[in-house]
Amino acid sequence: MQINGSKIISISCESTIDEAIFFMARNNIRRIVVYCNNKIYGIFTVDKALRNLLFKSEARLRDVELKKAVKISSTDVVHVVKSMVENGVDSVIYDDKIITEKDVVFSYDFPKVNVNNIAKEALQITPYTNVISAIEIMVKNGIRHLPVIEKEPVGMLSARDILYYYAQKYTVDVPVMDVMNPHLICVNENYPMSEAVKVMKEYNIGSLCINKNKIITLRDFIRYIFTTFQIK
Repeated sequence: MQINGSKIISISCESTIDEAIFFMARNNIRRIVVYCNNKIYGIFTVDKALRNLLFKSEARLRDVELKKAVKISSTDVVHVVKSMVENGVDSVIYDDKIITEKDVVFSYDFPKVNVNNIAKEALQITPYTNVISAIEIMVKNGIRHLPVIEKEPVGMLSARDILYYYAQKYTVDVPVMDVMNPHLICVNENYPMSEAVKVMKEYNIGSLCINKNKIITLRDFIRYIFTTFQIK
């Protein structure tokens, strides 16, 4: 099975972190390829952007830690997933295209296995949690989604939500309720993986709430594919 990607969207390494964040928000993307001297220097992702928001860094992209730009020789799903997992990245580059976790998951034919098999306990926050505290939780735990709970689930806060809010307001010193997506999508633990992916694709989201206290993300599906093929 071959995975299609999308044309690379890039930015100069001389751009500042804020310029990169604003550019990502305008183009509705979660990552951007960074070029220095006409060569790929790395990839600036929402994960890296969050870390820099904590310190209000005004550095240029050439001076900050970027995700490794992993180039691949084949778009076969096994090769793509192997490259992602072994290099700890959420995207790979093939020729002039970038292939993301979403490209893989939304194209893959998952079995009718219960989604609970790969769901995990979710770290949770309240609507009144300050977004800066939420960022600290995300950065510390290497995650991009936090369910927002007030007795019952009331929303989902994603790294993308935070960056897009910052691009508009130039601050994240606000309660989570001001930034979160209130349209939380949940399914029960017996939902088939194949149907769960259809829901994520329909709403163009990177995570699902499972039975109120669990979560499943694109990365979980990638790891499932990796384990299924016993890629070594």
